[in-house]
Amino acid sequence: MRSGTRREPGAVLDHRPLPRALWPDHAAEAFHLVYQGLGYDGSGRAVSGSLFLPDRPAPPGGLPVVSYAHGTTGLADHCAPSTTGLTRLEREHVARWLAAGYAVAATDYEGLATPGPHPYFNGEAVADDVVDIVRAARLLHPDVGRTWLVAGFSQGGHAALFTGLIAAAHAPELDFRGTLALAPPVHLPMLVDLVTADGAARTSVLLPFLLAGLRTSHPDFDARALLTAAGGRLVDVAETATLVDMFRAVGRLTNDDTGTTDLASRPGVAPVLRACRVPVTRMDRPVLVSAGGADELVPLVVVERFVADLEGAGATVRFDRHAGATHADVLRADHDRLIDWADELIRDEVAPPDFDPLDADGDGDLTRDDFDVFALRLAQGAGEPPGSPRARAIRHGYRALWDRLAERADADADGRVTREEFQRLLLAEPTALAALHDLAQPAPREG
Repeated sequence: MRSGTRREPGAVLDHRPLPRALWPDHAAEAFHLVYQGLGYDGSGRAVSGSLFLPDRPAPPGGLPVVSYAHGTTGLADHCAPSTTGLTRLEREHVARWLAAGYAVAATDYEGLATPGPHPYFNGEAVADDVVDIVRAARLLHPDVGRTWLVAGFSQGGHAALFTGLIAAAHAPELDFRGTLALAPPVHLPMLVDLVTADGAARTSVLLPFLLAGLRTSHPDFDARALLTAAGGRLVDVAETATLVDMFRAVGRLTNDDTGTTDLASRPGVAPVLRACRVPVTRMDRPVLVSAGGADELVPLVVVERFVADLEGAGATVRFDRHAGATHADVLRADHDRLIDWADELIRDEVAPPDFDPLDADGDGDLTRDDFDVFALRLAQGAGEPPGSPRARAIRHGYRALWDRLAERADADADGRVTREEFQRLLLAEPTALAALHDLAQPAPREG
């Protein structure tokens, strides 16, 4: 085993063989592992997960990796997939990746089977968990390569899209290629509006988990006061229930029965839902989104709106609609096409950071002023006053990036980085400027 000497993100804290009963088909080896995560508050948290190795030899450079983000299992420790196993359909999905020659690293997310609460539908909190398990996999097994992509289903599709926003910058030593989001609950305010509009419709099984889980990231939010007694009981049940338990608990209860009709219009609900939505911006790697025409949990129109917004922001998106497919059906829909898309990404050469988008004033050189312009645009796009703490932090971060670039690339120390100096640095240190991938991207906007 290769192991880290410090508890940096991805350091392997513990590992053991995974029980055979939890192995997908086509796995030659499987491990339960605990690794170092950042934690939503930055304090550092242990995170658990699973690693599956395929029953075929590793190619030169190591096995490509799918970091798999699982769908909703529950909020309690006993719901962690590394403890109880992936659901049958997710295990079959993972088996298809293994059969195609990918290693699969599957995080449980922080707070499932490790100390602390699970921040349900907080994409910012779990995205680093999805990245750092790839780091841990490489430390754990010598056959695991550095080229990877993220795939996620349902709650995991939401997490995968957040992962795609940070992956290249968070782990520049890895080679991130793209994002697959299957039936992702995006634009959560719109989704909740749609599934709660009809009082006679059955209460969505995701709502009790959502309302209970939101208390982790929003401690002052308690939806039970807004619901009927039956709805409040469902929120309490969600604290410990598995997904199967919750289907049984919801049964035939309607939105009117649980008090969830027009939920987003209730006091305090809309802001916490907006905090859960996936930001819309131009992502720096390709994205594939898959959705079902008969999805009972994530209406197709929600995903269609999100994809249109992503494309409008300049992202490269492939959108696969599956007529008649339910939420669960999306896991099995056209899997061969998913693998073909992923294989093409793995084979492609990724272009290094380009010079022109970083040259804000178009004068042919990079200067500190260019980076100050990007900081100003980002702060303005986020609605931050110039003197706010966040705006100052943005300026500080961009100036630190300029200092890093100038130190390594400004050979004649004239305060300007020419195109030739920039290209020489890329040739000498291909990963040195990974943080610049996101520099010229527009600020996330509301969708």
